[in-house]
Amino acid sequence: MKRCPYCGAEYPDDAEVCTIDRQPLPKRAADPPPSANRKPVELAFPDYKWSARDVWKYFGTMLVLGFILSPLYWALRNYIPGFHNTQASGLGYFSWRLLDYGIDLLVAAYFARTETLASFWRAFGLDRKPSNYVWFGVVAALGIRTFGVIVHSHGWSRGVGGVYDLDGCNSTSGPERYLFLAPMLLLAPLFEEVINRGFLYEAFRGSFSVVVSTLFIIGWTAVNHWSYYSVSWIAALDLSLLTIVQCYLREKSDSLWDCIFCHLTYNWSLLFLSNSYY
Repeated sequence: MKRCPYCGAEYPDDAEVCTIDRQPLPKRAADPPPSANRKPVELAFPDYKWSARDVWKYFGTMLVLGFILSPLYWALRNYIPGFHNTQASGLGYFSWRLLDYGIDLLVAAYFARTETLASFWRAFGLDRKPSNYVWFGVVAALGIRTFGVIVHSHGWSRGVGGVYDLDGCNSTSGPERYLFLAPMLLLAPLFEEVINRGFLYEAFRGSFSVVVSTLFIIGWTAVNHWSYYSVSWIAALDLSLLTIVQCYLREKSDSLWDCIFCHLTYNWSLLFLSNSYY
């Protein structure tokens, strides 16, 4: 009998992959079952292969952190004088967004079992140059944005109102105004692609088909952008189509930079549009 080094499930000697978490089984018969004094083998990337099980752990951890941090943030805003004004400045807004993305990324890296910077860079597809698919991603992002603009300009769908990043930029003078734009133009394309396509999509693909994995990521996108999905059908459609394109790029290319440049193109194009449309 063989034993999965991750979950401990037993399989016949001719089995090669664990059906529970898709981990490769050892070549030889497994050692005796682990005792109370013997811990199971803990693999790290690249030996450890991601599965949907890692995604559920990520979602669960983020839910717990939300329950913990939300009351803490509420208390700071209400009981520390001046704290509620931290996001009123460009530096404060940028710092909070960077902290928020940083926490998400650290949780993803933990469940991805990347123990070194080099393994993280490789696992998330950041160590490879953009492929030829990057041009498809750029053109698709512009096409999706153009389609949304046409629908909105004809009054067939409402917009989502002002975008906080642009509002902050327009109401601020000097170099500080660019700190309001940095989260939308730089942080979101980098961090969201590393987390959503670099880890979550790849982990789903370890357990499900392309279609199912893409649908899960669309659902996750809707949760994180519910303020857009809930008020404008064209904004919801645009973001869903963009997500499909990004998952397609991740499926076709080993480089995450294709997805990042696609996201960059989509977000930067907003600078040339009315602030009432997203």
